[in-house]
Parts: sequence; structure tokens; C-alpha cells
Amino acid sequence: MKRSIGYAAMLLLGMSIAIAQKPASRQTLVLNLDYAKFRNNDSSGYLEIYYGFYPSLITYGQRDGQRIGVLKVRTRVRDERSGLFQVNNVSTVLFPAPDTSRATERIVSISQAGHVVPFGDYRLNVFVVDSLSPTRSDSISLPFSVRGYGAQPAISDLELCSSVKSSAQKEDLYYKNSLEVIPNPTLVFGAGLHPMMFHYTEFYNLDTTQTYVVKTQTTGGDGKVVKDASKARRFGVRNAVEAGMTNVASLESGKYRVRLILIDEKGATVAQSEKSFYAYNPHIKANVLAASSIKASELAGMTADELAEEFRKAQYVATDQEIKTFSQITSEDGRREFLAKFWSEVEVGRAGRLGILRAVYLQRILSADQRFRALGRVGWRTDRGRVLALYAEPDEIERFPSSQDSKPYEVWRYYSIENGVEFVFVDRSGFGEHTLVHSTKRGELQDTEWQRFLR
Repeated sequence: MKRSIGYAAMLLLGMSIAIAQKPASRQTLVLNLDYAKFRNNDSSGYLEIYYGFYPSLITYGQRDGQRIGVLKVRTRVRDERSGLFQVNNVSTVLFPAPDTSRATERIVSISQAGHVVPFGDYRLNVFVVDSLSPTRSDSISLPFSVRGYGAQPAISDLELCSSVKSSAQKEDLYYKNSLEVIPNPTLVFGAGLHPMMFHYTEFYNLDTTQTYVVKTQTTGGDGKVVKDASKARRFGVRNAVEAGMTNVASLESGKYRVRLILIDEKGATVAQSEKSFYAYNPHIKANVLAASSIKASELAGMTADELAEEFRKAQYVATDQEIKTFSQITSEDGRREFLAKFWSEVEVGRAGRLGILRAVYLQRILSADQRFRALGRVGWRTDRGRVLALYAEPDEIERFPSSQDSKPYEVWRYYSIENGVEFVFVDRSGFGEHTLVHSTKRGELQDTEWQRFLR
């Protein structure tokens, strides 16, 4: 696929820097680095390198009335056979000082660069120095190979991203094949910053007449599959782009691998690509260990009204008997004891429903309130709010705006529930509240003639 070569705007070459030095951070300077290889032509590949830096770990000084940090970054790609450098660049990176709020401490400033590299075996070396405190540095050295893709179906490397969305900004650094692809060189995902792990890859040498199955698997450190989603795709072209996402907010903290598998109509695996990533969800381990007594301590300090409000929001995971029983409890201690036992049971799962953590459920309720409020109804009371609270963020949302012949509607898809389910929501009133009209999920509203609501 056609590509352009360029460095990020943040990599500024040959700049003259005159900044008063400030004492260095006591923490270690950290370089985050990732890369992915794609097809270029019959004799070379296209190497993209993704850089990430934590602004909170950089030394800052004064320059023109502003606090500025400066890093020197050397990037080398050396041919292991000849010893010659295919890439040998030194760049200066400027960082405006971040604010001091905790919300920005884990924010990563990113950039990327692309290079055409002939087929061969190489070593990527990146060395970074804090210019205002030269004793602080970090480096990463990684071996890699560039090979051709032959004539059979093939998959490029996986690029793991914090965001992938449609774009027409062809001059943007992160533009690729009608998409804005934002890399995550830390390869760390989780509920805190990146609950959805996006991926971008390219398929080559496809049979234009076939319908393939694209399977996305996530495996733990023991090799067991913890997430598995599949979808059928008829590409109709020889070379195609594949972009998708995986919800990783429910994974325990640790190292995982995501694998993309291409399966033909005969059920044979014709190509696959995989990459490691890290999940960071500290709230999960803390809550999994919680028993009823510990849960009660989480509820300490809440008033009787606040406890009642929380249980009202928890009605989607409560039984009719629990709702009836709670309505008869008026004391603060009684409500707290009831809720503690209730959440302890909900979190481990019951009545055929998978467990869901109190913190995760309430975060979904908050998200629903922020996104789906309509016609005076709080967001969690809407149909989309209920589905979000029960089943988490969908793996895919397809939105259809209003047209002359149709009301606006959305289709939510979950690939890991019952081998794949859909929820269809239609804005029947025209005022933004999307009502559930059909679902393929067992136990949910099913109406195969739901299209009549679009008229």
C-alpha cells in the first residue's frame, strides 16, 4: 500500500536551545517504544516506529517565559549482516511542562516515524537523553526482520492503538488508509486510561471471491484464551485494512497476547499475526478478594438515602425479591448490610449471569448518564444505558444518521457474548432517545421486523 515517509512534528532537527536548567526529576527517565512492519514493494518493507515519553519524568527549565523540557533522541536501524545503518537520525524533542494534576501523570506524549527498509535482518536501537540533566537517559534495542509477503494471503504486523477512527486528513501524521490511527507505544491498556484496545493491520493477497472469517483472540500468560471474537468479511479486494477493538477493562492486571487469525471458507487458517500487551486494572484484584465484611467497609460513610440511590441504580442486576426486600429496609445499617451481601454475590456471578464488580458497574452507570440523557430521563434509565450497564461497552457500534427514508438508529455488536449478539436502537421520537427494538441476545426483546420502526 502506498505510504509516505516522515517524522512527527515534535521531532525537531537542529534546533538551537537556550534554557536555564532545573534540577532533574528523581524518577528514572522512561522511553516507550514499539514498531510495526507493513508491505512496501517486492524488495522492501515499510517500518513504522512509535515513540512514547512521560512528560512528568522530564527535567524542565525556562525558555522565553515558558517551562520547557528537551530530549535528544537517536534512532538507528543497523543491518545485522553488513553492519551498515539503514536509519541513523538524531532529533530534538521539545515538551511544554504539563500541569501538576494527578490526571496528567500517566499521559504519554507520542510520535512516530516511517522508513522504507530493504528485506533483511536488522536491529533497532533508540537512545534518549534528558538534555537538561544529561546523566538521565534510557535506551531500547530490538531485533527484527523484514520479509516479503509472497503470493498467498498474509497479514502485516499488528499495531496496537489507543484510538482508530475514520479520517480525511491525509496530511496528518497518524493518517493511514482513510483512518486516523493513534499508536500506544506503552502497550499498556486498562480501565484507567485505555479500556478499549484498538488494533490496525493490513491483509495482502486476498481472494476477492471468498468470504473470510477474521478471529481476534486474547490469551493470558498460561496460553488460555480469555477473549474470543469472530466476524465474517468479504473484502472484495486483493489488499485490505482491518481495524477493530477489544474491551480489556475486565482483564486482571498482567501480560497478554492478542492474536488476529484469517480463516478461509474451508475453515483453514491462512494467516495470523500477534503481539503482546499489558493490562492494568488494579481495581479488579482488590474487589475479587472482597467478602461481605470488606464490602461493607466500602459502603461506610454513605447515608441511608445514598445507599437507596445506589441500589436503585443496581436494579438491572437485582432479583424481584431483592428489590421487594430492600424496599422494606429503612435503617442505614440495615441497608448497608443488605448492599454488602448483595454486591458480594453479584461480583462472583449468579443465576447464570457472569460476575460484575461493583466499581465497574457503577462506572458504566456514570458513563450512561453522561452519554445517553434524553427527554428529561437520566442516561442509565434509557435502553442504551441499561444495555451498557449489563453488558459493558460494545465491541462495535454502527451508527446510521437520519435520512429522507429512515429515522436515525444504532446497531451495537458484542462478539464475545453467545458467539456474537446485536442490539438495535431506533430514535423513534426524533429527540435523541434511542429505544431498543430488537436484539439477538437470549432473554432480550426480539423483533425480526424491527425495520418498520425506521419509517
